[in-house]
Amino acid sequence: MFLDRQSLWHHLRKWESLAAKADGPFRLRFGTLFVADADAARNVLVHSADNYVPQSGFFRLGPAPLSQALRAEASHELLKILAGHDLSASFDIDSAIREAGDRCGRLRHQRWGVQVVRRYFAPVIAHRRHSEINSLVDAYVTSSIVADDIVGHAVRSAHRSVPVIRAGITEQLALLPAKNAEAQDLVDMVMRLPGQLSLTDRAQLLQRLVLATVGFTGVTLEWVVLLGVQHGYNDPALRPEQVRPLVKEALRIYPTAWRLARVAATDHEVAGVPVRAGEHILIGTHAIHRSATVWDQPLDFRPTRWERPTRDQKRSYLPFGKGEEMCPANGFAVQALEHLSYLALRNYQGTVRLRRQKPHARTLLAPPAGWTRLARRAQADRQN
Repeated sequence: MFLDRQSLWHHLRKWESLAAKADGPFRLRFGTLFVADADAARNVLVHSADNYVPQSGFFRLGPAPLSQALRAEASHELLKILAGHDLSASFDIDSAIREAGDRCGRLRHQRWGVQVVRRYFAPVIAHRRHSEINSLVDAYVTSSIVADDIVGHAVRSAHRSVPVIRAGITEQLALLPAKNAEAQDLVDMVMRLPGQLSLTDRAQLLQRLVLATVGFTGVTLEWVVLLGVQHGYNDPALRPEQVRPLVKEALRIYPTAWRLARVAATDHEVAGVPVRAGEHILIGTHAIHRSATVWDQPLDFRPTRWERPTRDQKRSYLPFGKGEEMCPANGFAVQALEHLSYLALRNYQGTVRLRRQKPHARTLLAPPAGWTRLARRAQADRQN
């Protein structure tokens, strides 16, 4: 079922409906155990994590994660690199939006956010590197993150395929000079990781980090701006503190990482349901975020609900996962989303046109096909 190229949104909605009627975890028709309860999800992700095969969404080679020690070092280096760049001070939102738009000035959904965020994080990904590495990163963003992870189209052009791009990155990594004393970007980071990692391994890690940095954040940016325009937040009087609940609510109702998958390493139970070693567990973040037992009017977009969230709501909010496997850079991702969303909603007049009404779910949960147009406000409007 996951091999077809259609949106999985109708499956997500069906699973949400089944979860609302179920008393605890239940099995999907293909055998996977579906978890839609926050306590059970936290138990899988944190309290009984030893019952599952170690994994990492981004610090891995193929399906096999790096060692725990190496993952910890990579996470530490990633945070240091992000903290070492003042991205908000150097970013030109006007040129980024112009470049992401088409000839008619429209920002097409399922791609424009990734393009803007790619430019935002450019100094972090390949800071002051020669053009070949950045060109290969751009090709990867276009032919894999956009075409495959977001839209779900098969990548047919051999010269744009992930393996060929990886081979090009490998070749460029081999040409780099000696390691810098301190990592300045993700290229430095993957080259400095210890252990018997080949250049091809390091190229693969770089690709996965680009997906983490650009893909998830870019899709969420599209959701925040689209929903902000639709719900009246597209205003020159918008204040930065108003954007935070907007971002949180967008990630609640449309979590970009709509599911978390685990593989059982031992025989055990999840909320009383027996699980055998080798079985797959699917934690439905989207279903947890839309549970009527936790959220009042769960399908309504209401940023004001974050003014006084309940304890259950805080525990049920899992856009970045939990435990050792959660996204290490989630704080920086949220900061980037708040900054970019504020600039777009305050400084631009927006309109949205949708070709379809339903979100598009593949690896990432993206907005419906369509476009958003952002027109720069006059300086006087922004100052009033």
